[in-house]
Amino acid sequence: MKSIKVGVCGVGNVGGAVLENLSNSPEIVENNGGVKIDVIQVGARKGKSAVSFDLNVTTDLLDVANNPEVEVLIELIGGCDLAKDLVETSIRNGKHIVTANKALIATHGDELFELAKEHNVQIGFEASVAGGTPVIKALREGLVANKVNWFAGILNGTTNFILSKMSDDQSSFESALKEAQDLGLAEADPTMDVDGTDAAQKASILSALAFNTPHNFELVSYGGIESVSQEDISYAADLGYSIKHIAYGSIEANEVFVSAYPTLVPNDQLLSQVGMQMNALEVNCDGLGSTVYYGPGAGPKPTASAVIADIVDISNGGWPVSKNFASKNLLSKESQQGFSRYFNLTIKNEAGAIAKVSSLFASKNISIEALIQNESKANQADHTHVPVVIISGPLTDEKAFEMTKDLHSIDEIAQSIKQFRIHNAL
Repeated sequence: MKSIKVGVCGVGNVGGAVLENLSNSPEIVENNGGVKIDVIQVGARKGKSAVSFDLNVTTDLLDVANNPEVEVLIELIGGCDLAKDLVETSIRNGKHIVTANKALIATHGDELFELAKEHNVQIGFEASVAGGTPVIKALREGLVANKVNWFAGILNGTTNFILSKMSDDQSSFESALKEAQDLGLAEADPTMDVDGTDAAQKASILSALAFNTPHNFELVSYGGIESVSQEDISYAADLGYSIKHIAYGSIEANEVFVSAYPTLVPNDQLLSQVGMQMNALEVNCDGLGSTVYYGPGAGPKPTASAVIADIVDISNGGWPVSKNFASKNLLSKESQQGFSRYFNLTIKNEAGAIAKVSSLFASKNISIEALIQNESKANQADHTHVPVVIISGPLTDEKAFEMTKDLHSIDEIAQSIKQFRIHNAL
C-alpha cells in the first residue's frame, strides 16, 4: 500500500479531529482510500500539552514547513498572515498543501495557486467551504463538463442554526446565538458568521471555481442576519417563505456577481428546507439544470473529513491544472440581477398613509405583489403607528437601495426600514 507523510499545523477543534481520526481509525482511510497517512510532525504553538497523541511536536510551525520528510502540509491555524507565510514556505519546499482556511484562499488564492503551479505541487481546500459536504469537488471535478450559470447556497452553519431556532422555537436572536456557542457551532466572537463575512468568503472561493474569476473577496457584496427579527420570521412564514442567509453567484457575458445576504426563500424550494447547522449548495448548469449538494457545514468532524479526503486525492495525483489559468472573467460588485424584495415599514396609523407609500412604488414603476397591514398589538404603547410589509417586484440591489432611501423621505414612515431579497430560483 502506498503511503504519504504529512505534517499538521494547528491543533484546535479541526486539527484535533484530524489527528484523532488518523490516530484512532487509520484503517478506515487505508481501506477506503488505499493510502496510509503518516503524521510525522505536528506544529502546535502550545507544545506537547496541546496534543493528545504520541507524536513529534514542535512549537515552531515553520519547522514543519521546512521538514524535508513532510510531503503534505496541513494548514489549520486560520487567519492570513502566519498561515500565508507557512503555506508559501511549504510550497517553495516542494510540499503539497491541504487547508481549511477560507480567509486565506479568498484573499490570497490567486498568488498561492500560481506559486503552487510554479513548484508543481497541489493545494487542496475542500474543507474551506461547507465542511464535510464536497461542493469544491463537485465544481472542480463532477461538473467540469458543464457551463455554470449560477449557484445559490446556505454556506454558514452558524447562521442557519440561529435562523432555524428563531423559526422553529421562536427563540430570540440572542438566545439562539448563545445556544450555538454552547454547542460549539459558533465562536466566542461570532462576528464573521453573523455579519456575513464567512459566507461571503466561501462564495468568493466558489465563484473562482464556477466562473474562473479572480480570488477577490473585496468585490463580494454581503450583509448579516443581525437585523432579522421574530417579526420578520413570522411575516415570512405567513407569506410562504423561510428566511435563510443565501450566497449567490451568477454570470452575464463575462461579468460575474457574487453576494451573500439574508433572503426569503419560498417554502417549495429545497433551500428553504435546510435546517439547523446544515449547508446546501444548488448549482445550475447549461443543459444539466440544477444539482443540489447537502450536508453538515459546521463542526470539527465534518471539516476533518474534508481535510483527509484532500490528502487521499493528493496521494492519487491531485487535480488537473487548468490550461486557461490566466483567462478570467470579471468580478463586479454592481449586480444587474433583479430580486423581488421584502420591505418592512412602520407607518403612521392615519388615512392616506398607505396610499402615499403605494403611490411612490407606482411612480417608480415598481409593482406591489403583496401588502400586509397589521393593527397595533394591544400591549403596544404606540398606537399611532402600524407595521406594514410590502412584497415588491424584481429590483436590482441599486434600485432597492434607492427605493429604501425614497421611503425614508416620506414623513408618515417612522423608524428604520428593513429590506431583504426574495429567492427567485433564478
